[in-house]
Amino acid sequence: MKNIDWNELWTENVNNRSRNSENTQSEFWDKFAATFRKKPKDGGKDEYIERFYELMEIRPGETIFDMGCASGTLAIPYALKGHEIYAADFSQAMLDVLMKSAEEEGAAEKIHPIRLDWNEDWSVRDLPVCDIAISSRSLICEDLSGCLKKLESVASRRVCIGAWDNPTKGFDRYVSKAIGYEGPVWAVHSIVMGELMTRDVSPEMLFIKSPFRLARFDSYESGVEILRDSFMGDLSQEQEQKLQEYCREHLIHKTGKGYKSSGGDGQELEDYWQLDHSEMSTMAFIRWDKEFMK
Repeated sequence: MKNIDWNELWTENVNNRSRNSENTQSEFWDKFAATFRKKPKDGGKDEYIERFYELMEIRPGETIFDMGCASGTLAIPYALKGHEIYAADFSQAMLDVLMKSAEEEGAAEKIHPIRLDWNEDWSVRDLPVCDIAISSRSLICEDLSGCLKKLESVASRRVCIGAWDNPTKGFDRYVSKAIGYEGPVWAVHSIVMGELMTRDVSPEMLFIKSPFRLARFDSYESGVEILRDSFMGDLSQEQEQKLQEYCREHLIHKTGKGYKSSGGDGQELEDYWQLDHSEMSTMAFIRWDKEFMK
């Protein structure tokens, strides 16, 4: 594994292919700030948030540096558990919504917002060092190795990451299996693990299964296009035909309030198209301790 250039794989398989130039900009995410954070229905608990917290194995009173905090998906619940949170994001709109929600939920005194971009030079910023640094589904970065080291620089004890188990934006394993796709599947979590193991960091990886909202498309055609693009142009004629057949059967028109989550503008939709299979999602949880770094 030491002979693999994981940063190059990141650029080819994740950074370039799963993100376009627009959604690496803070302005893109500003549009989603008001609707980004989803609360569990009827006051229930979010399985991903709770399991992530358990796997951090955080101690009472420990502080958290939450990079890519968005509008408070983890920051607010963990502040309510008594932890001091330094919440960083490159979207000012996300930070504004975070603090407004934190005020409403009684967590504002525990949360300290920081506007920060993965791709800027952290060494010239006076950033706090916390007990644990986390990044949950937020690795929007050009240099994977450098960004992992940046997280380490703001952690005194442990680093924890929640990483997608799919390789590209829009990739759906149900669809992949149905059409017989066997192309390259370098997922986010596998590249992160490869980079860490090359550095002898001794990472641990577990998986969290939890409900996750499926992508909602503003038209049937855009749904098919996004699913096709997720295979990076690798489909054979037969696979393309199977994709069309699968979409005709499983890409369903729905009505009711929802939010476009694939290549959209953040606007509310009253009718949309969505795949009809399970909304369960698998997320990789990766953690490593500073004391075991060589």
